[in-house]
Amino acid sequence: MDLKAEAFDIWMYLQNITNYNPLIRCRIDFDGRLDADVLRESVTVSIRAVPVLGCVFDGVRLYPRWADKGFDGGDMVRTIIADAGAERTVFQIMSDGVEVTREPPLKISVVRKTSGDTMCAVISHLICDGMGFKAYLYLLSNCYTKLARHEEFSVPKPGCRGTKPLLRSVRFGERLRILRSRFDAYASSNRQEGLSRPASDQNETYMENLVIAAEDFGRLRRSAKADGATVNDALMALYARAFCKETRTEKVLLPSTMDLRRFLPPGNIGFSNYVGNCMCAVTVRGGDSLSETMKQVSARMGEHKSGKNVLKQVMLWDAAVRFLPLPVLKPCFRKFVAEPVISYTNLGVLEKERLCFASAPVKRAYMTASIKPRPYLQLTASTWDGYCTICCNIYGCESDRAFVRRLLDDIAVEIKSIIA
Repeated sequence: MDLKAEAFDIWMYLQNITNYNPLIRCRIDFDGRLDADVLRESVTVSIRAVPVLGCVFDGVRLYPRWADKGFDGGDMVRTIIADAGAERTVFQIMSDGVEVTREPPLKISVVRKTSGDTMCAVISHLICDGMGFKAYLYLLSNCYTKLARHEEFSVPKPGCRGTKPLLRSVRFGERLRILRSRFDAYASSNRQEGLSRPASDQNETYMENLVIAAEDFGRLRRSAKADGATVNDALMALYARAFCKETRTEKVLLPSTMDLRRFLPPGNIGFSNYVGNCMCAVTVRGGDSLSETMKQVSARMGEHKSGKNVLKQVMLWDAAVRFLPLPVLKPCFRKFVAEPVISYTNLGVLEKERLCFASAPVKRAYMTASIKPRPYLQLTASTWDGYCTICCNIYGCESDRAFVRRLLDDIAVEIKSIIA
């Protein structure tokens, strides 16, 4: 049975055909072997909770739908033997795309090595955001563990993926006030200046990352707390400072994703895109300390976290999708939605206790997002077992890669300097 395409499914589809392929990626390294047959069965069972995984996106109609193709775990899971050059194989898989109009929206590859398996999972952002993907991975690991141990279990019923649950508690008068607010993350005035240089003719894929050890990350968290900030504020401040240093600027307009699940009623699982963007202007002048920058970010983010103005973009886009067919939405999207050039997203904490696949211990796990063409630049952060992995994925040339590497190195050096 075909399914309705929700408002932010369509938003991500238009990103896909306008800017880049929006994806969420996860790598999990195991100290042991996965049972590929059980994993395939687990994916098949999980589709009962997330039926859209069995579909392709039909963007040909005036009003898009998810067309049921009957995909199951056999279509989404593959095993690759790769002792020699295993990391190169993992890189190729992690950098692979998803053609959501003709392929399953989820791809899982088990890379088999003598040292243990590596699971690479890539999902279309049309299906869910980072928080939604984490919820799916927990569901998948639970299905796998129960099936491997021959234990009885049930999967949750499909929940609503649309915007209605977010707005259920917002009264009419409050909606009018929100619509009159100045909250607008995607206006053309929010585009970062100074980075929009032409992309190189020599385009390669680079996926760079920085691993912050658990001890260092714990100290960074405590340092942020002492300044009245969150560890996310600290990471944004580090990014802003490194960017300003490398570009020799004093200001960066940094969008950050905000999880909207706090507006959902209890019991909604949230297998969808329930995030909004907020804009955080950060000024970094010579001599400013990290503490000063963290306090600045914390103050800016605090303004956005209070109240419900972040729902303005949800309400406007929901109305646009409701009343405008896709051929009309496409040129409007290109004209009025300015994708931030510089961006940051925290994909959150992968909970060690919930990411458990029967008897195969997890050694390492992290999440990352899209591979963006230059001039776009996005940093993502995720945490597992106390340590944080910061990633930056780009299409570009070697000089672009060197810029990203310097950016990550600057962050690493500053973290070391505050915890020495």
